[in-house]
Amino acid sequence: METMSISEVGIYTVEDLYAYREQRDDMTVQLIEGELIVSPSPGVAHQVVSGELFAVLRSAVPSHLRVLAAPLDLRAGERTVVQPDLMVVPRSLVEGSEVTDAPVLAVEILSPSSRGTDLVRKPEVLGRFGVEHYWVVDPLHPAIRAFRLVDGTYESGQIVAGDDLFETEQPFPVNFRPGDLAR
Repeated sequence: METMSISEVGIYTVEDLYAYREQRDDMTVQLIEGELIVSPSPGVAHQVVSGELFAVLRSAVPSHLRVLAAPLDLRAGERTVVQPDLMVVPRSLVEGSEVTDAPVLAVEILSPSSRGTDLVRKPEVLGRFGVEHYWVVDPLHPAIRAFRLVDGTYESGQIVAGDDLFETEQPFPVNFRPGDLAR
């Protein structure tokens, strides 16, 4: 396959995504509706929050669910492969190199390079794919915003910041303080 430039415009396929990833192991490369989205690897603050939130979710998920962390592809159609930072999926998912069914929950942890994608593009795609719960976490100004899918569109639910308690019953009971994730 010929080498692709990220400046090329066109509709890319899943095969193009995999070929591009082979060339760029220092970047996160996703495919959203045929467009390659390239961002640098996450920074320390992002990874701290990801690890802490993984631990919180893992201790709270019911026994029929499991928490998975990026990098792991979520194939949300023929022209869309994304990598949510965290996904909660049925425990029965044990095979394959990618998730092909809508997770119970997808979580994105914002990075300066991914804000637009995580706040606009990914929710559009994940909503159409049927991901019922989508959370966005800001690691630099610790906060969480929870979205729930209603009639095919995400509606904003709780927005909790700092040392205030985020508490929810959906998709399973869990509570934490966003500020604790960043400490």
